[in-house]
Amino acid sequence: MLFIRRTCSSSGRKPGRAVAFLFLTALFGLALSQPAFAANITVASPVNGTTVPSPVWIRAHNIGCDGLTPTAFGYSIDNSSTLTKGVTVNDVDVTTGMAAGSHTVHFKSWTSNGVCPVVSTTFIVAGGSTSGGSGGNTSGGGSSSSGSAVYALPSYAVPSADLDSVGGWSAEHDGGTPGSSKGSMVYPASTPSYDDAREFYMTYSNHGGERWHLSFGNNGTSMNFVLDTYVYMVNPSQVQNLEIDLNQVMSNGETVIYGTQCSSISKTWEYAYISGSSPHWKSSNIGCNPLTWSAKTWHHIQVGFHRNSSGVVTHDWVNFDGTHSVFKSATGAGALKLGWAKGDLLVNYQIDGESKGSGSVTSYIHKMTFYHW
Repeated sequence: MLFIRRTCSSSGRKPGRAVAFLFLTALFGLALSQPAFAANITVASPVNGTTVPSPVWIRAHNIGCDGLTPTAFGYSIDNSSTLTKGVTVNDVDVTTGMAAGSHTVHFKSWTSNGVCPVVSTTFIVAGGSTSGGSGGNTSGGGSSSSGSAVYALPSYAVPSADLDSVGGWSAEHDGGTPGSSKGSMVYPASTPSYDDAREFYMTYSNHGGERWHLSFGNNGTSMNFVLDTYVYMVNPSQVQNLEIDLNQVMSNGETVIYGTQCSSISKTWEYAYISGSSPHWKSSNIGCNPLTWSAKTWHHIQVGFHRNSSGVVTHDWVNFDGTHSVFKSATGAGALKLGWAKGDLLVNYQIDGESKGSGSVTSYIHKMTFYHW
């Protein structure tokens, strides 16, 4: 097993918090952030104010309103009176072609009491599409001619299964953290909004970290990735770091670490890089502190990142509850020779305890998905 260690701490706290456990050989995901579900409908794409290529990825999640579950969900585009229904009463998830220019998607939900407040997102469709892969372009993006960040999934992006529902998750203490920890899981677990979430529970002492991991696929060639998940924290005041990582074993047998975490130490989204044949954390320009998250609230997190043919990784952007933030200069070596099986993809979900004494953390994930192309 391999652990990532911090090389510096902006708060003066001792370095050495675990970052990413590379297990088997796999591609894994990302981290987290602040309050959520301010609206009953959470828009994943297109993010308001961004520029996207066509076809446009339209995705939103609906939990109803006024304490009632939804009976219908759909969307309309611009001034059209045509309502396109979602794949379920909770989710819209489609791609559709749109002409270049400014557009607005209106998401509409109904319960047994009638219509809920409409949530809209306005964005610009670029004249051309973005490319990915060997050219080293950003995951789903780059920049438009106006300089706005381009964020979207191409129509050919391949999704994983909903990983919270997949069997085979394992739990273990991260020996790179001080203290001790012990973790468990429940699936399906009921929450105020969902009854198909995966619950992660841990007890810890002295900042101990618990890591849960899952090997979920085989792909050694994809270069572009997007993590998409909902995260719910019962007691975020107990969370020092929330980490979600993706590991991918390339076709040449080298394992690429795509590590991301929200850290109360640097108070930023941190990303992993390789130096001296070992992984380390580095703070970014995007703020994040799990200690400030609203408790018992669903947060929608998306992260885009990509690599080149040599395994150099770039973190591109984070969407947190509909707010789009672009990483600046978040590029570093990401590949190590670990001898793992070619093509393996693996996700790590890790929580480090905040207390020097002892404590416990209960969290949930819902619809954790990795897209790759």
